Amino acid sequence: MRIKFTVGVLLLVLCFVVQPVIAGELPSSFQPIKQEKKTIKSQKTVETQKSKYPPYPDVWDWQMPEADKSNDPSSAPIIKVHTMDNGDVMIAYALDYKPDMGKVIVKYFTFFGKIGLSDMEAKTVYKENYTGDAKTHIPFRNIFFLSKIGIGMRGGGCYDALGHHISIYDKTETKSLESKTLLYVFDKPKYYKTRSHCWDGPSFYYRVKAVDAAFLPLKDGTFLVITDVGYIIRFDENFQTKSNLINNKFFWMDDKEFRTFEAKYGDRAVGHKDSKQLYADLYKLLMNIKRRAVK
Repeated sequence: MRIKFTVGVLLLVLCFVVQPVIAGELPSSFQPIKQEKKTIKSQKTVETQKSKYPPYPDVWDWQMPEADKSNDPSSAPIIKVHTMDNGDVMIAYALDYKPDMGKVIVKYFTFFGKIGLSDMEAKTVYKENYTGDAKTHIPFRNIFFLSKIGIGMRGGGCYDALGHHISIYDKTETKSLESKTLLYVFDKPKYYKTRSHCWDGPSFYYRVKAVDAAFLPLKDGTFLVITDVGYIIRFDENFQTKSNLINNKFFWMDDKEFRTFEAKYGDRAVGHKDSKQLYADLYKLLMNIKRRAVK
């Protein structure tokens, strides 16, 4: 009877400890049982010794499987990254995000190792409440600062898909050395129904947006750009990359050049902007750049 009682208690404990991630938000803290924790820690130590980064593998991008599937122009994929002890980067991303139903299904993947992680393996990576390591403002090799500036959603439900850009500052953070806009082309057109108080002109379809980004510096001087469209791209300090997403799905434009192009289509401040023509011409411009890159 004593043996049966002990087994029953152990099974009951396991039922409460090993639980899937199903609701609310990305998981926070947890306390696995000691024996399981020691086993995972031992496996993790072996993995760290075998695959310590840097040097990093020749990996320059990652795509969320569900990227570009949403029809809601204001929605953005939920992606968080965390630097692992072995130098790799764990990616946590939410699937079927339905906050009104209190449901979040989270998947985990490693950027360089390209390995999927289970819920329990992922929980060993972070030791406290998980908020993600990527920031919108980071020191970069003690020289420059990167930051994204812009507002993707104007007040009153007026959507602005071109409001973001990325700036590089000197180490005092007072002088802007360079400013870029990272543009993304959707696989399928998105529909935006304008409102009279938004001064966007008639309703329109669009296939381009300026990326809202966060950054994660790596130990070799490269860094990851975590985008709000379901992609992660690795760049060096000169914003160069081996990813074939650039000039294919993503396009860099000098911000001053881009704002000059945008200004030709009117100004909301004076009561009108021809957004329909702006997005149509911008898409044509980027597709011309893509064709030239292929040649």
